[in-house]
Order: sequence, then C-alpha cells, then structure tokens
Amino acid sequence: MRRLAALPAAGLLAVAALTAPASANAAPTTSVVAAPKLLKFGQSIRIAGEKGRPLRISPVGVYYHRPSDPKFAQPREKWFVAIAVKVTALSKSERIPGVVEGSGWRVRIGGRAYTDTSGNATSSPWVGRTDGPWITIHPGSPEVLYYSFDLPKTGGTLEWSTPKGVTRWKIPTSKYGNAAVIKPVLDAIADYEGN
Repeated sequence: MRRLAALPAAGLLAVAALTAPASANAAPTTSVVAAPKLLKFGQSIRIAGEKGRPLRISPVGVYYHRPSDPKFAQPREKWFVAIAVKVTALSKSERIPGVVEGSGWRVRIGGRAYTDTSGNATSSPWVGRTDGPWITIHPGSPEVLYYSFDLPKTGGTLEWSTPKGVTRWKIPTSKYGNAAVIKPVLDAIADYEGN
C-alpha cells in the first residue's frame, strides 16, 4: 500500500497527474506568461480612472535636470527626471488613480524600481509648480501631468502598474517632447532656482 495520506494536498495532485493516463487529444498543460509589451514612448493606452471611468494616457515628454548650485535640492541618485503624461478623459471628468487604488508610475533601471517618491524625487524643482496627479481631467480638455523621479542614469523603462497588470514604455535617454510640453518644467526650474 502506498503512503499517499502523508503527502500534502499539492503532492497528491502531482501524484494523480503523474499516474493519470495521457489522452491523445489533451491540451498541453504548460502555460507561458508573456512579459508586458514594451511600447514606444508616446504610444497611448486606455486605463480606468480613480472612479473607474475611462482615460487615455500617453507619455509625451522627458526632461533630465541636475542643479549646478549645491544650495538647491539635489537628487540622491544622479538625475531629477520629469516625465510628462498626456491624459484625456473619454467619458466624464476623472483623475488618474493612485497608490490607494493600487496603481502607480515607476521607472525600472538595472533591475531596480524607482517610484515618484524614491530618493529626493519630491524635491525636484517642478514639484508643486507643474500639474500633477491631483488634477481633474475634463472631457474635451486633455491635460499634461508631470511626474518626478530621482534616477541613477538617463533612460530606463517607464511602467504604469495596476492590480490588473503592467504597461511599459522605453524612456528616451535625452530630452524628449515638444516645446509646449517641456516649457512648464523649464519655467518651474527658473522659478525655483532663480534663473
């Protein structure tokens, strides 16, 4: 008599699977989980907002900054990075969901993830001087929101993470975006640093 009773439930299932006769028509039992597709910077996706209403988001700009004067807040890593995200409300007014709702932005570089609160990201000169996630987006009036990161180098992978999965974009390694997108960041730096 075999001692199956001493095995945990998972072990019993494994034994049953090994001893069950194979069917010629059975579907393969192995499943491969595909990695999230890497999108081009600027490609848009549709997400659920804070109240579940649809939004379209796309990263449209990136700006790297390192203050030259040590009297100003410095990045803990190497660069303060502003990432501009265009947000469009597709039905009713809505906001970008946040950490409380289980969603958020992060940048992945070399196996490490950096959030918009990592390092000294909240001390970037544009924080509080440019529109951020607290802005309500109204239909017919897209907004550009700015997220701040403190990163060890330029580039990396921008990730939008939700309880349902992750979307990824390759971040340009140098300044990217049209003048209208970058100008609020430059104005905020000038206001903060007195340039």
